[in-house]
Amino acid sequence: MKHIAKGIALLLDETGLITEVIQDNMAFFEDKNPCGAPLTAYLYDDSVQKSFELIYRIKKEGAAFDWEMHARVGGGNHFLTFSGIKIENGIIMVGTTSSEDTETFLNGLMEINNEQLNKLRYFIKKKGGQEAKIGNDFSMYNNMSSLNNELANTKRKLIKKTTELERINKLKDQMLGMAAHDLRNPLSVIQNYADFLMEDIRKGSVGKEQYELAKEIKESSEYMVQIVEGMLDISAIESGSISLDREDVDLHRLIQRAVSLNRPSAEKKNIRLDISLCDESCDKLIDYHKFQQVLNNLISNAIKYSEANTTTTVGIEKDEEEIIIYVADEGQGIPEEDRHKLFQPFAKIDVEATAGEKSTGLGLAITKKIVEAHGGTIDVKTKVGEGTTFYVRLPG
Repeated sequence: MKHIAKGIALLLDETGLITEVIQDNMAFFEDKNPCGAPLTAYLYDDSVQKSFELIYRIKKEGAAFDWEMHARVGGGNHFLTFSGIKIENGIIMVGTTSSEDTETFLNGLMEINNEQLNKLRYFIKKKGGQEAKIGNDFSMYNNMSSLNNELANTKRKLIKKTTELERINKLKDQMLGMAAHDLRNPLSVIQNYADFLMEDIRKGSVGKEQYELAKEIKESSEYMVQIVEGMLDISAIESGSISLDREDVDLHRLIQRAVSLNRPSAEKKNIRLDISLCDESCDKLIDYHKFQQVLNNLISNAIKYSEANTTTTVGIEKDEEEIIIYVADEGQGIPEEDRHKLFQPFAKIDVEATAGEKSTGLGLAITKKIVEAHGGTIDVKTKVGEGTTFYVRLPG
């Protein structure tokens, strides 16, 4: 005679409340509707804690098998073996009179087309599969833990970025303080020499010495203006308030104009300024005045750091992808250890101007920002003792 296994199949929520009775062929609930009641209401006190541990294990590991608990079956007193599996909306729980009956009971439910029951049947039938399933769930748990760790790391990185932004803001304040310090000296020179000049003028003695004092006043005030204008440019660019007044510009004429403006300075140092233009016309939608500033910075730097009887070439090349404007000198070159400082505000490098010219340390930083605002890039190729070439690359 075929053995008919007795048992119950329940759907529980994650807290252990019964939400559906799938099968009950042992009058476990005595024809009562247990939905909404906890499973523990049908267990004796000595098994209540154990049922909590079983539900916890299922939620944590995905499945648990062969847990014996003391149950109230039809008002009687029986020990049932419970097995369960975690599903998307809760837990499938099966209880039978013995672990041997569990598979038989589930097989008797074949007519119930329930995917989760079939899955539970499979894991109980394949004891090796039980470990595989639990192992997979542990892997999923570990993956979730890894994701949580990544989120925690991201949070730490955000905190680090915030700290870095605060540091940069403090650096900005230090830069302003340093600029104020640099301004103090030339302003003091202006004040002191102006006093001497005014005193001598009142005495009626104006000569070569007064001329030199006036010259120093002029040079110091010019340096001061360069610092102030550079600070204003950097501040506007960094705050995002820089505005580009774009127009269609003939880059050949722009280069010729920039060279013309810098030729007197080059001639004073006996430096030759050459121009190398491409054969075809080269127009670009740019801010004329800001790009004039870019070229002036690059050309004046080439003159400033080059010796007499050398040549600086300003040229332009064009292909289908980009336009390249370059300024190449035969100057001192830049040491490897200083190259990363080139485009940093107020950065000081070991290369000295060849005629004692002053530098604010802002020109290349401003140049880079203006070029990037136009969607371009700037890079440098240099060799100590042979010269330096700056390349400004714009989309074609």
